[in-house]
Amino acid sequence: MSQYPIPQASSLPVVSHAELDANPHEALRRWRAAAPAIERDDGVCIVLRADGVEDLLFDPRTQQLDGATYAAIRGVPQGALHDLLSTSMLLSNAPRHKPRRAPMSRMMSARAIDALRPLIRSLAESLIDEFENDGQVELVSRFAAPLPPLVISHVLGAPAKDAPEFSRWVYQVSPAFSAASPAQDIPRMIEGAENLTRYAEALLDGEPSAAQAGAGLSGLVESLSAGELSPAEAKAQLATVILGGSDTTRTAIASVVALTLAHGCPWSLFASDSQLSASAVSEALRYDPPVGSVPRFSLADIVLDGFTIPAGRMVSLSTLSALRDPHRFNDPDRFDIHRADQPRWPVAFGGGVHRCLGEALARAELEECLMALSRRFPTMRLIGPPPKLRGYAGIRGVDELHLAW
Repeated sequence: MSQYPIPQASSLPVVSHAELDANPHEALRRWRAAAPAIERDDGVCIVLRADGVEDLLFDPRTQQLDGATYAAIRGVPQGALHDLLSTSMLLSNAPRHKPRRAPMSRMMSARAIDALRPLIRSLAESLIDEFENDGQVELVSRFAAPLPPLVISHVLGAPAKDAPEFSRWVYQVSPAFSAASPAQDIPRMIEGAENLTRYAEALLDGEPSAAQAGAGLSGLVESLSAGELSPAEAKAQLATVILGGSDTTRTAIASVVALTLAHGCPWSLFASDSQLSASAVSEALRYDPPVGSVPRFSLADIVLDGFTIPAGRMVSLSTLSALRDPHRFNDPDRFDIHRADQPRWPVAFGGGVHRCLGEALARAELEECLMALSRRFPTMRLIGPPPKLRGYAGIRGVDELHLAW
């Protein structure tokens, strides 16, 4: 039951995209105190309070917005981007969601991810080698952006030399999964989808080398081919893994580093304290998550604290708002790596059958990055103010992060 007062009014307040985008945390804080949800000026209902977000992740009155419907709403024409949205496990429901997700779930098991930590550490250190003697670095372009594609290349058994190219396609297409991205960006998204899905198809159709087979591609291909998936579905799921394993982690790496430095955390101690690093990662994901919301579609009227979300609406479950809810977290606007009220299953990674299957991989990358940077640069400091994460819904963006040592 909500701890907020229940008003008599029943219609959701209407709020403009411009207001939310200008200063997301401030706007969400103000509206969260006034109502459990708001209606954006384009009709999307945004759930703000932690109890509502957590409940609706599992509520059968909502479901993931069907990919084909979502593509139609966004005005995406037939073609590679439409096919990716229509068949990706990210925008699937029963009965297709489970078979589309299952091969990837096996690949992302906790044991498999733990075995990847030495590789992640090695890749992080190899990138650091390239700028260690420079005295300063723009971390997003030199480290946060290139590392996740290198890791996912290994996970998929793809050649590491391909990572820079497919990462460019990922960053083109990823805004398609955020309903807040401008319609004029669709041609760029289409171009990225065409190249990314063509690349995924080539990986699935090719014969992996012995090295690639050891890295996991042959097992994934076998799983995708032997299951219930059509060739188009298999291609879309592989493209989805490349997408999901690259873009959000880029933003999260920059955010974790910037937040720990900006808030006076014991930077040099991260080098040898894996538990402290894990706590810092958890707090950074709560304080400013790289994914600002989880999409749903309302199948029936839903009443939250006296306000009604009508049936047949796109619903955005705001993780950005829920993770700063004062009724869930003590002093939520304070960054505290020693926080005692971290949830076991934070909504930063969604929930239910659609909970992010890359959570363990993302945490491993973030923790290993933090420790590697601290080992090499115990005196690292920010140059100028920390970057602000852009956006409040879907996959968020990050500005440049300049550091010196």
